Amino acid sequence: MGVLKPNLGNANYCSAGQLSPLFNDPYYKTIGVGTRIFLGGGVGHIVWQGTQHNPSVSRKENGSPCVSAGTLAVLGDLKQMRPEWLLGTSMQGYGTTLTVGIGIPIPILDEEICRYTAVKDEELWTQIVDYSEVYPQGKKGGLGEVNYDQLKSGKIATQGKEVPTGSLSSYPRAVEIANILKGWIKKGDFLLSEPVVNLPGPETGYTFKPLKERPIEK
Repeated sequence: MGVLKPNLGNANYCSAGQLSPLFNDPYYKTIGVGTRIFLGGGVGHIVWQGTQHNPSVSRKENGSPCVSAGTLAVLGDLKQMRPEWLLGTSMQGYGTTLTVGIGIPIPILDEEICRYTAVKDEELWTQIVDYSEVYPQGKKGGLGEVNYDQLKSGKIATQGKEVPTGSLSSYPRAVEIANILKGWIKKGDFLLSEPVVNLPGPETGYTFKPLKERPIEK
């Protein structure tokens, strides 16, 4: 999650919010093993759920979803990919990693899926958590709830403080990927694929088992 300052000095978040495929299909009705995707500028596929896959959907009193998105394991041909969508990245305090552009088409099969894909940032709520307590101690509980419209505003209020926010995802690049994928589909260069296996969703009884830090016995 990038560099986190002590004493609630900042708050980082990830995903494109209202344009995130995993928020647009929170119950994985169209996203699963075998789904064809935009991956790094080429065509790839979803092969399984990713590490830290822990999807959940609850409802606030006004009906807005409070979501925790899952994660994906994907596969693609590196020779198809382009440097503007697959970047080597150095993250201070973490090391080397990859910044990858991913786009997932969601076919509107019924009114329910249409309602999910029409969700707005102000309707998407998530938990504020203190990583120093959640990882590696594994403590549960959060510091409140916030929606993506508030996150994208550049600051949120929590614990009586105004905290600056920063995103690890680029919304403008997400819009660009969505338009590229739309163009491929309209030209017939990209065909939609039905999942061959469904991924564990919020209502499947999937149990998340995170890795916990264990002391080394001497």
